[in-house]
Amino acid sequence: MKPGAAPAASTSSASALPPAAPVSASSLDANAAIAAETTAMLGLDNAPATGAPLSAMAPDAATAAPVSLSDEQSFAAVSERESIESDAARIDANRAQYVVIQPTELPPRPDGTGASIVAFALATTNDPGQPLYSRVGIAANSRFERACAKHGSPDRAQEAFLDAGGPERDFHGMDPDGDGFACQWDPRPFRAARDAAPEVVDTYEDVETSGES
Repeated sequence: MKPGAAPAASTSSASALPPAAPVSASSLDANAAIAAETTAMLGLDNAPATGAPLSAMAPDAATAAPVSLSDEQSFAAVSERESIESDAARIDANRAQYVVIQPTELPPRPDGTGASIVAFALATTNDPGQPLYSRVGIAANSRFERACAKHGSPDRAQEAFLDAGGPERDFHGMDPDGDGFACQWDPRPFRAARDAAPEVVDTYEDVETSGES
């Protein structure tokens, strides 16, 4: 082989490559036709465009009109449109709509029978553990545990205790310390709720303040 001559293998491999297929306009039209047919079959030919034109976009927040603030805290602005007479008329209108709801008695239990633990809690004043009633101390702990295990909560146990003659009588040993509260039931949350209730106000006093009108 002469120096500078190209290898024969390279020439033969280059000649073995297939010629490039020419791209014609007819093939592009066929692809477009297939795409259009697919769109029509999927029902997308009438689908709205997903993007909004730039003209429909919201304006920039920096160029948007500022939102006006309320002038209710401005004495000068309010005094221009309000007067002592208009304030008095507004107070009278609000007072005419005021309704005082008087407290009612505690509702009865759903079945209409039995004692109410709420009424019992509000009627008592002793703390849990402060004995008021005499009890029999024979096997007191075991009777207490068996009796209280039959009830799902201290509230249910107290209801059963009152229905069975408590607090004067304790047939099932639910109140071994004699405080009147069965199975560690605590009346203090009910008392706290009563003491924290707001006082009902049914009288008003008009107080005039100095200011411009």
